[in-house]
Amino acid sequence: MNATTHLGSSHRHKAAAPATAATRLRHSGLAILAGLLALLLLVSGVRLLLAGIADYQTDAFLKAWSKAQVEPDARAWAIAEAAAQRAVALSPSADGQRYDRLGQVYSWQYYRQPYAAAQATASRRAALEAYRTAVELRPTWPYTWVRLAYSKQMLQEFDAEFAHALSQAATLGPTRIGVHQELAALGLSAWQQLTPEQRQAILGSVRFSVAYGHSDAQRLLASATRTGQIQVFCSALDAPLISSRKLTACQK
Repeated sequence: MNATTHLGSSHRHKAAAPATAATRLRHSGLAILAGLLALLLLVSGVRLLLAGIADYQTDAFLKAWSKAQVEPDARAWAIAEAAAQRAVALSPSADGQRYDRLGQVYSWQYYRQPYAAAQATASRRAALEAYRTAVELRPTWPYTWVRLAYSKQMLQEFDAEFAHALSQAATLGPTRIGVHQELAALGLSAWQQLTPEQRQAILGSVRFSVAYGHSDAQRLLASATRTGQIQVFCSALDAPLISSRKLTACQK
């Protein structure tokens, strides 16, 4: 009886050995998987961090150029363009906001160059393509539609795409002062190329901008003066609004 018990115990020990090896192998596999997942999360986190840094750098350049209202020097522009491209490339998914920033960088390169300037064509085309991608990814953001229309104006392409961009901007940003300011300034400078319907929409943006505040009225007056559209600007306003905003140029 003792011999039988001993043999049974030995058999159980032999059966347990393969089970222990399988358990260890399974645990090793799980550890490797956990390590790979941790590495993947680390890489993703680093990419997000680097994309965020690139966003910040790009945005800082754009704000500085907007405040100064001058074309960036070549070195600053190259740094900003590289940062904007990094932000797009490092994004975990296609991001409309980052493409919008990239478009703005290209738009600023030859900001002061005249319409259809040969030197600026490539950069303005690149801006247009970036804005096209941006509105595909974020179709309800009115500011990108304004920028797309602006790029078309700079290329002197007053076509169906230009008209659609103007319409989308106005439709999607009916109460946004920034949208109305941009549409009014763009429309005054492109007045001769606009259809009657587009002109009426631009006059609406002029009225909205002037009614919004004194500084907005004066800024748009300066834009109308630069583009030689004082009469058009004044025609959008009634006498009380002209008086309240002290628009003496419209009282002559």
